[in-house]
Amino acid sequence: MTSTAWMGVVSARLMGVLKRIPVLGTALGWYARQYPEGSVVTIRSGYARGLKWRRHHSHVSAYWLGQYELPIQAALVRELRPGSVFFDVGANAGFFTLLAASRVGPAGSCVAFDPDKKNIASIRQQCSLNGFLPVLAVDAAVSDSEGTALFARAHPGAATGHLGHRGLQEESLEVGTTTLDAAALKYGMPSFIKMDIEGAEGQALRGAAMLLRQRKSTWLIEIHGPASEIDVRAAFAGARYEFFSLGGERLNERVTLPHHVLVRPAASGK
Repeated sequence: MTSTAWMGVVSARLMGVLKRIPVLGTALGWYARQYPEGSVVTIRSGYARGLKWRRHHSHVSAYWLGQYELPIQAALVRELRPGSVFFDVGANAGFFTLLAASRVGPAGSCVAFDPDKKNIASIRQQCSLNGFLPVLAVDAAVSDSEGTALFARAHPGAATGHLGHRGLQEESLEVGTTTLDAAALKYGMPSFIKMDIEGAEGQALRGAAMLLRQRKSTWLIEIHGPASEIDVRAAFAGARYEFFSLGGERLNERVTLPHHVLVRPAASGK
């Protein structure tokens, strides 16, 4: 880790401690709100420290403060190399796409998937601000077929949403869909796939039969409850993959999977 990255991580952890102190946490919250939606700031801490960020989802100050999901940041920095091909499935405003682009460099590429047009606009803006050209933002949800599907969210501009019928007080809209296999044929075989799609993991993995068979990708998947875990386990069952924590420790097959898992092809012979 470079000295700049080390200082960024220390700063992020320190801010996390300070936020838990009532008076200081209030002061940090006030400071974070001084920059309106659309303003350009420099990310203050974390592994993306020093990169530019145009405020999107202004209620999520952790993006530009650099504290957003620090363990995932650490995993991406550890796993990605110059020249890697990164798929960000459920890219949201593009924070992890931006961090990944800084890691894979001009020899690599990043493909971000999100069905929300405002998120797609944000992804493009973040990468343009930082001069990261080999980044493609795909305006589609990843599922088990190419076509269209219903996408539900709490309200226009909500930070998260999911494929499927809407719940109470959610809005629903029709969005385009693609599959990971189709994306790999079009954009290149991914070396690393980050997936956070609010419970639609099973659908996305059913559209990745070729990728799973090729066994050339490492996956970072957010598990959204017991049904999601069943879908994820079923997709990788019998395909010679192993589950790991974000820190890289191999997980016992009998234990409940944590909220985030790394999934790697098993070494030859296993």
